[in-house]
Amino acid sequence: VPPGTLKKGETLATTGGNGKTIRCDICHGPGMRGLDPVPAIAGRQASYLARQMYDMQARVRHGTWAPLMKDVVATLSEDDMMALAAYVTSLPPQ
Repeated sequence: VPPGTLKKGETLATTGGNGKTIRCDICHGPGMRGLDPVPAIAGRQASYLARQMYDMQARVRHGTWAPLMKDVVATLSEDDMMALAAYVTSLPPQ
């Protein structure tokens, strides 16, 4: 990934990026390892994570938890989503 991408993703995931989004650990738990029944996302494939965020933003994903992600992804750019995906992928899964 380009230099600075992981740091940008970490900032978005852990602080919300100055109001750009909502911290991931609020729902996905410490270390993004899941918080029953919200799934773990740490260590998942970056392409999978980015696609899920994109689909939720485009409102083509209609799973049970998709509506809860509406505000989380609403203002994210594609670069933001890729940075988040890169950071979360870098975390140990369990």
